[in-house]
Amino acid sequence: MIKKVLGIVAIAAIMVSCANKEQKKEACCDKDVTKVTVDQVMADMQAYVDKDIVIVGTVNHVCSHGGKRMFIMGEDPEVAIKITPSEEIGVFEKELEGSHVIVKGILKELRIDEAFVVNLEKEIAEGSDSEAIHDHSGGTHDETEEAKEEKKQQIDAMRKQISESENGYYSQFWVEASKFEVKECEHEHAEGEEVEAEEHEHEHAKSEEHEHEHEHKHEEGEEHTH
Repeated sequence: MIKKVLGIVAIAAIMVSCANKEQKKEACCDKDVTKVTVDQVMADMQAYVDKDIVIVGTVNHVCSHGGKRMFIMGEDPEVAIKITPSEEIGVFEKELEGSHVIVKGILKELRIDEAFVVNLEKEIAEGSDSEAIHDHSGGTHDETEEAKEEKKQQIDAMRKQISESENGYYSQFWVEASKFEVKECEHEHAEGEEVEAEEHEHEHAKSEEHEHEHEHKHEEGEEHTH
């Protein structure tokens, strides 16, 4: 009985914890903000450009150089969207990889045409960095020969995408995050349900054991009578 009470108390504590996190989420995410999944955004990027959104996904990569970019995916692990942090957030920690997150921010668009690529080549030659190089979990900050070759390959890939585009340009999209939080409540509820199930099974086993003892004593009493 005591264990059952303790189990109920533990579950109540988890429910309060989750309620607090839900309140925090509501404070973070305004009612007027569109709440979407990664898959919904990727299916129609233009519909969300320059709009405030709350996007939910799983972190599959965090840039190891400064933590200035993380990528989150939806149902398809091959499709991810880039998230950049606000000054308030600062950086994304590498430990976020594998976490389910809720991100509030604005979807931004960068249109890349031949003039942009020519200017980008000049910036790279001067040692400058560009956000365009860090798309789709790629890009490097190193200046090794291998890194320079990787950047050249990315430039070639950009030109190929431009040539294949009907508009003479293609777009990169990312979310400028103002706030984010790790989504944990579902996991905690599962743990609470597991605790409750274990306590219930334990109490049921004790009850069956008590019944068997009672039957055994009853049989002994009948034998003694005979």
